Amino acid sequence: MQGSNFSLPDVVECERLTLFPMSEEELWEALGEGQDCFPESVLSPVIRRAFRSKISKMKKMPKELHPWFTYWRIVKKSGENIGIIGSKGLPGEDGMVELGYAMAREFRRNGYMAEALLAFLDWLYECPFCTGARLRILPSNFPSLKTARSCGFIQAGQEDIYFIYQYNF
Repeated sequence: MQGSNFSLPDVVECERLTLFPMSEEELWEALGEGQDCFPESVLSPVIRRAFRSKISKMKKMPKELHPWFTYWRIVKKSGENIGIIGSKGLPGEDGMVELGYAMAREFRRNGYMAEALLAFLDWLYECPFCTGARLRILPSNFPSLKTARSCGFIQAGQEDIYFIYQYNF
């Protein structure tokens, strides 16, 4: 990536949603008590730990790399924050990047996560050194498995207790 002369969009638009990368400050705000920037069902203990981990990593990275290490807010056109999506860092040597996401319970089963995931894949596709994406999904997480499959991910194996799903450009 160093020495590259390309730039990726800092906002991703799709039919019903817009994706915005969160700054360190926005991640901290989301973790704050009494904050209502996300429905509480998005900010599970696992996601809260992930926010703290992302903040820690972002502090060590140049700002131009932050979109690869943060979560992106999934925002309905009405302005409601309904979920998050993001990569867990830069693509590895194989060009693959691992993704994670969460959707508020009250907005599930409406196709929002599939729409956001496809839009985020479009963003990744614009990066010349990214060849695809991976997801680690618990076998019991049927909604996430359905979303991955509907977006063209294929099961590529199993690692520990997770199914590995892969999407190649």
